[in-house]
Amino acid sequence: MNFYSKISDWANLNSRGLFICTLIAGISYLIQYFEIYFLSYNYIDSLIISLLIGLGLHNFLSISKVSNTGAKFASKQLLEFSVMLLGASINLTLIFQEGLSIISLVVFSVISCLFLTWLFSKYFLKLSSNLSILIATGNSICGNSAVVAMAPVIKATSSEIAAAIGFSAIIGVLQVLLLPLLSLNGQISNFEYGIIAGISIYAVPQVVAASFAISNQSGVIATQVKLLRVLLLGPLLIFFGIIKKENQVKLDSKSITNFIPWFIFGFLFLSILRTTNVIPESFSEIIQSISKFLFIIAMAGIGLTVNFKEVKKIGFKVILAVLFAVILLILIGLVGISIFDFN
Repeated sequence: MNFYSKISDWANLNSRGLFICTLIAGISYLIQYFEIYFLSYNYIDSLIISLLIGLGLHNFLSISKVSNTGAKFASKQLLEFSVMLLGASINLTLIFQEGLSIISLVVFSVISCLFLTWLFSKYFLKLSSNLSILIATGNSICGNSAVVAMAPVIKATSSEIAAAIGFSAIIGVLQVLLLPLLSLNGQISNFEYGIIAGISIYAVPQVVAASFAISNQSGVIATQVKLLRVLLLGPLLIFFGIIKKENQVKLDSKSITNFIPWFIFGFLFLSILRTTNVIPESFSEIIQSISKFLFIIAMAGIGLTVNFKEVKKIGFKVILAVLFAVILLILIGLVGISIFDFN
């Protein structure tokens, strides 16, 4: 009876907020559907739409006063569960199917961008350590998914998540429009352009849009390179999970479960099941769709707990940090294709 009482109390506290977050997610999906239907491409991803709606409702209509508890649950616990499910879409064998030169270039670009962007953001722009990590992670790995996956590991605030995602996504859209200009002078082959696009562009849909616009070959290569970047998300989450905990206790004094969040174990376990085909591709796609929708609900929760003034204060610095990451990745891509002489 006590157990049912606790469930009832939890439902009373969270149900209204979760319902609002789910409603926002549904509206976001609908808006994205109309984007694709009328414009043939989703220029603003449903994750961003959900975040913006949540921000607007919180900052202009004060709706979070009736949804605060449920929104916080969505922005933390539901977010963590979504990260775990994301592992079911990661096939680790992809990393062995690419040439060693491409793998080396991708790994170098991710590590370089991660470290230098964090260094530039934290020590030159004086952004918080967490926000610096989120910006570096999102731009070096796989955009919004990487940011929201890293956030619970480093215990980032809602404002930090919103700032990292919002401004990075805007720059990502500009990349989709401007990066194809690199191929106009004929000095870069379609294959080489695909590598640069896959290395430097923020989110997977943006990579697809900017690369297939040039050629089918560019699109295929860019997508594969981007997936290689995505595969590095798991090790990166584990690394930061250990680093963050190591600041509080000695590494050898506790079990590994005290250093790596529970959902990272789930992420790795599901990725192994996917790699060994225990989770077939068809079922993986279903889980990925569920994960994406839960991410969108979580983004609504984040928006409903963010004070827009806090994000606006650091906006210009975040833009500079994102531009630094983008330019760095493009330069690494250009140098890489000249060194390895891809055809």
